[in-house]
Amino acid sequence: MGFLDGIFGAAGAKKDEATGEPVAVPMFSITTAFRPVRLAAKKDESVDLELGVKNISEGEAITSVNVDVPKGLGFDGMGIARTKEYRLGTMKSGEEKKFTLSLHGSSQTAAGNYRITISVYAHYRDYGHVLNSVKKAVELRVI
Repeated sequence: MGFLDGIFGAAGAKKDEATGEPVAVPMFSITTAFRPVRLAAKKDESVDLELGVKNISEGEAITSVNVDVPKGLGFDGMGIARTKEYRLGTMKSGEEKKFTLSLHGSSQTAAGNYRITISVYAHYRDYGHVLNSVKKAVELRVI
């Protein structure tokens, strides 16, 4: 048993029935939706990304969310800010938090599919120590 396993109760450590090796169990469920569904190319328009994060683990966790968008999109009208972090605080088991992000295109946004990466982190002690993470990639269609 490792030192951290004793403190955190082997945070989500389940064993594979066949091999007996520990299997990583996701701590969070991520839901996404775009409103409207797509973005127009070569125009200064925006689309809302509705994001939901649910703690599906058995304990509470200090939670943060990072959202990364590719070149051509941004969180501001100029497309300069392409990474955003949200600190959600302590989430209890089964708790869900929802929020909306605005993604902007510009006159330089070409048609195509843009991959948006959402990373949810579980921290211990403070936001500088990561215990576990879950990633999800969604694609925004630009026509």
